[in-house]
Amino acid sequence: MSEQTTKQLYHVQDRGNRSAPTSADRIYHSLKILLRQLNRIVQSDELVAGDLILDYGCADSPYRSLFQKKFRRYVGADLRGNLNADLIIDEEGSVPVEPESFDCVLSSQVLEHVLNPQRYLAEAWRVLKPEGSLVLSTHGMWLYHPDPNDYWRWTVEGLRYEIERAGFDISLILSVFGPEASALQLWQDSTLDRIPASLRSSYIRIIQMIIGWIENRHDNKFSNDASIYVVLAHKKAFSR
Repeated sequence: MSEQTTKQLYHVQDRGNRSAPTSADRIYHSLKILLRQLNRIVQSDELVAGDLILDYGCADSPYRSLFQKKFRRYVGADLRGNLNADLIIDEEGSVPVEPESFDCVLSSQVLEHVLNPQRYLAEAWRVLKPEGSLVLSTHGMWLYHPDPNDYWRWTVEGLRYEIERAGFDISLILSVFGPEASALQLWQDSTLDRIPASLRSSYIRIIQMIIGWIENRHDNKFSNDASIYVVLAHKKAFSR
């Protein structure tokens, strides 16, 4: 999903297969570990199974099959122009459903692209049933990546504050990459255009191999200097 204005449409682009990246994908290990962390949440008893899940800013719904293990119906919502979306959000980011319609809201790599994070989180809160779940991932350390705009980065404390002040209780925060892997990812992405095109695939594979080796040494260790944070939270039972 992108900036919520009447002038903005869904940004059509090739995002690749985020749930099954190839070894030549420039974000291979971040996608693999993000999927692993989302799978940990899906398998957790903290994420209660239910009927309806909303993918809020769904793009091409890369995690549909994962979350369908726990929710009977998967509904995607996005801006006008996304033919993959079941629901079209308006210029304010509103979802055309009644309050308390969903058991879970999934927000994967969306929050950094919305102009007003609190408005976005307020809408997630509105459409959730009491004590419904929010599964959200967004960036800590990452290069600028407009889709079509890119507004925010968070520390773990800042992200916690943002989510809690929107009316959620946080049950779990996971991370993707520690500082070494984050630094290598930033190095790779900031130098890639200086590498001859014929060598870029090999360059990516080498750096991603090193990132994988580093992360395997710190399997599931939480980092305050992560590239991505993954949050499981629940709607507080009070009226906004």
